[in-house]
Amino acid sequence: MQGCADEPINQPTDWHWREYILTITHRWHWIVAVFLLGALLGWGASRLTSPRYRASLDLYVGIDVYRAPRDRYIVGVAQDTFENLDDYKNWNMEQLNALAVQDDFLLDTLEQLQAQGQDWRDVNLADLRAMLRGSWRNAGRWRLTAEASSPTMAAQAVTAWAQVIDQRVNAALVQSRQVVALDIRMVALADRLAEKALRAQVVEALIPALQRAERAWQEGNPGSYDRDRLLGLVARAADWGAGWSALLEAFPPPAAKAEAYVDWIRRAQGAVAAEAEALPGEIGALEAEYDALATQYARAAEASLALSANLSLDHSEQVAPAVEDVRPAGTFMLVGGALALLAWLFVELVRAARDD
Repeated sequence: MQGCADEPINQPTDWHWREYILTITHRWHWIVAVFLLGALLGWGASRLTSPRYRASLDLYVGIDVYRAPRDRYIVGVAQDTFENLDDYKNWNMEQLNALAVQDDFLLDTLEQLQAQGQDWRDVNLADLRAMLRGSWRNAGRWRLTAEASSPTMAAQAVTAWAQVIDQRVNAALVQSRQVVALDIRMVALADRLAEKALRAQVVEALIPALQRAERAWQEGNPGSYDRDRLLGLVARAADWGAGWSALLEAFPPPAAKAEAYVDWIRRAQGAVAAEAEALPGEIGALEAEYDALATQYARAAEASLALSANLSLDHSEQVAPAVEDVRPAGTFMLVGGALALLAWLFVELVRAARDD
């Protein structure tokens, strides 16, 4: 007689992946050993890559930020206003970084390097530019680095580059300070020219006024050119030089006759005529001097490389560059260890699946 209920059929025990993975993780000594083996293989692989060395040198860069608000030339070059001193510092450091990799700087550097040995004969400008880099975090230290396939070439590259930068930047800074000095002189000249132009207008207006005053006193009816107004007219126009002071001191007393005032007016007309004759020559001389300074200014501005006169650069040739091997050994070791660990885990999981 068949039973009233079927007997349960025995099924293969399911493989508990979670338990097995937990078991694997407890084999920490194997995990560490496999990872270290992979890291060792990664380090060996890094040794097989092309060698790469980095040489670095630090240059001192000083920035007088307290003069930043008066640095009108740099504001004009930057065509922007600096919101704070950090903006001013960063703009100047960016200028130095950009200048250092310009063709003129690199051609001088390459010329020096090619004179040092055959290793540099096949290096061109693009190759050299790819080797060099400048960086900074703050004013005070500008780090120059060069990467090459040999430590000697890396050290030679950064040393020659630093020397060229030192020479060319300091020469440009001399011109930058000349720009500031010329600017001060040009501003003063511009003020003098404006004064002379205003003086010419005053003298030009005084000539017909004195002519009218002379006729009025000759006719015995001074009117609007009476004694006080006549004195005020000339006194306002006087430049208080020695001649004008003597003229004002010789002004006729209140009881003087009309002839005395006529004579004094004619004397004033002579002084005015002499000044009117001299002013164009004086203005022309000032304009010629200003134009000469403007020419010098343009030349100095071009030679200054748009660097601020508030900068200073110092390079100590007694300090040797620091050289380090920059092949990515750490990255190779990390990747090698991770790959080895993954491979080991895969093998363990496959073996466990077969056994199950």
